[in-house]
Amino acid sequence: MTLPWLTGAKEHINRTIEQQRLGHALLIVGTEGVGKQQLANWLARRLLCLGPDAGQACGECRSCRLMGGASHPDFFPVGIPEDKKEIPVDAIRALSEKLVLTPGIGSNRIGLINEAEAMNINAANALLKTLEEPADNAWLILVSHQPARLPATIRSRCQPITLHPPERPIALDWLAEHCPNHQREQLAQALSLSGEAPLAARELLEEDGLEFGIQVLDALLAIAQGQPVTSRIDEYWWKSPARTWRWLALWSSVLVRHAHRLQSEQLPLDRKLPSGLDPRGMAGLWEQALSGRALSASSVRHDLLMIKWLLEWEAVNHGGTSN
Repeated sequence: MTLPWLTGAKEHINRTIEQQRLGHALLIVGTEGVGKQQLANWLARRLLCLGPDAGQACGECRSCRLMGGASHPDFFPVGIPEDKKEIPVDAIRALSEKLVLTPGIGSNRIGLINEAEAMNINAANALLKTLEEPADNAWLILVSHQPARLPATIRSRCQPITLHPPERPIALDWLAEHCPNHQREQLAQALSLSGEAPLAARELLEEDGLEFGIQVLDALLAIAQGQPVTSRIDEYWWKSPARTWRWLALWSSVLVRHAHRLQSEQLPLDRKLPSGLDPRGMAGLWEQALSGRALSASSVRHDLLMIKWLLEWEAVNHGGTSN
């Protein structure tokens, strides 16, 4: 998938490589859905390619073929394990051990840490040791949606690469190409709701995404107006937990900003925002929705988690507090 707005970042990185100024650890940050993961994967392929051409991986050498098959012996991706909410220390220790091994192909090794802010304190400390004593011809690429959650000692040892959302005409044209069944107005609405991040907007538009998001919003507003939780929830919510938690987190983030009287997106189709929301309670609901989304692929009882979340949403709107 080509993301045209990454061209400038790739050109900058290539100049840094040519001038031998690429740090051994890089931290790619930006809004979720702006293309950080794609840039990190491109850089890993670029550094591992045996014959890069014009600043791009050739796509034909043995290294490129193995990267395409996700079986490269010198590429070590790390993320949040299934059924976990954080990156454990054992995963970082294993990564550090692999980075000092003799390369199986070429001369370089790459470690890639996705959602780096999810490292627990022991994992972060283990990574710090690797950053302080980097192995020759080994690179670490960290990807983070929330770099402020990373220890300052780690951020200070990484070369930052910040990705910003593209200009709206570029984003709209890209969305129109990849979401041809949606009107321009829907594309613009999805961009607004996703912080102008095209990949996140595309997620919202997938299948009946935008329509489903409106259904979730209508249920929240109805509960806020006094309708019982049981009358509004649908079993489809927990049959598609990733989508449901994504929308609950999105609407929560809008309402958190509203509760703090900060500038926020307008709700679609002239829906009215609830008044008198407790900022602390809304922040707690937002964090819970993010946690639910992180567990969306696990075997936890999402029906119970969502009902609990909605009951706390009801309490926030009727003078209670969210735990």
